[in-house]
Amino acid sequence: MKFAKLYTVLAAAVAVAGLSSCSENTDPKYHEPNAESFKIYTPAFQNDYYRLHDGGTFDVVLNGQPDYGFSAVAQYRLQVSTTQDFAAFETLTPTGTGTLSRMTLKDADLAMALCKLHGVESPDQYVDLGEQVVYLRGQAFISGVEGSEVVTSNVTSLNRVQSYLKLPIPGVIYVIGNYVGDWIGPEAANEAALAPYALSEKPDEIDSKKYYGTIGFTADNCIFRFYTALEGWDANSLGCSGGTDSDTPVEFPDFVAGSTLEHGLAKTKDSFSFPNYTGSLEFFVDLSDSANPKVVITAPQN
Repeated sequence: MKFAKLYTVLAAAVAVAGLSSCSENTDPKYHEPNAESFKIYTPAFQNDYYRLHDGGTFDVVLNGQPDYGFSAVAQYRLQVSTTQDFAAFETLTPTGTGTLSRMTLKDADLAMALCKLHGVESPDQYVDLGEQVVYLRGQAFISGVEGSEVVTSNVTSLNRVQSYLKLPIPGVIYVIGNYVGDWIGPEAANEAALAPYALSEKPDEIDSKKYYGTIGFTADNCIFRFYTALEGWDANSLGCSGGTDSDTPVEFPDFVAGSTLEHGLAKTKDSFSFPNYTGSLEFFVDLSDSANPKVVITAPQN
C-alpha cells in the first residue's frame, strides 16, 4: 500500500515536471529570422506598361512577417534598383503605418528614386529613358527592438515603368500657433501665408524626416503645435505628449530666454505653452523614429 502511494506521488511529480518543461520550451524567444522564407510576390502588372504620375500609387505584396520566434509588429519598406544585383538602390517608405505586408507606395517616390539612381540633380540633366525595368525587394524589421535584424526578401521586377522628372525636395512641416496673435489655420489655401512658419529638412538630409527652423513670436505666451500637412485642424497634428488630449495647452512656466526643452510629440492637439517667454524660438523636430517623435526647442539668450 505504501509503495502504491509512493508510486502515485512520483508519477504526479514527473507529470508536473513535464508540464513545466513544456511550458519553458514554448516560451516565445526572439531569434534571427530565416531570410529565405521572406518573399516578395511578383506583381500582377509586372509586364504591363506602367506610367508614373503625381498622385498615383501601386501595391507590392510580401508573404507576411519573418519568423522572429514570436508574434511581432514588423515594419516594412521597399528597396528599388535599376540593376538586379542592387549595386545601388533607394528605399521607399509605404503609406500608412508601414506595418502591413501589403505595401502601398507612391508613384512620386519611385520617380524620385529613379532620378537619384540615374544621377539626375537638375532639370537639364534629365533624359526620358522610356520604359525601364525596375527591380524590387522588400525589407522587414522590428522597430525599437535592439539587435533585431533587417530581413531582405528575394528580388522581383516591374518591366515597363515610364518615369518622369521628380527631383528631391526638402520636406516641410508647419508650426501653427499665436506668433502673430491670431492663429493661421492649417489649410491648403493658407500655404503661402504659412511659408514663413515652416520647418524644413536640410538639402543634404532629404527624406530624413528631420526639420529645422527659427520662428519669431510677437504675442505674449507662446502657444503652438505642429502640422505635417495642411489638411485642416483635425488631421496631421503633432502636439505635446503627456497632455490630456483635449486641445488644451501644456504649460512650461520655467521656459525663458536661454532655455532648451526636449520633449516628446504625440498625435494630439494639446499645444506647447510658454507663458513667460516672447521672442524667437529655434526648432528641431525629429520624426525619423515614428515610434518616438520629439522636438528640441531653444530660446536664444538675450
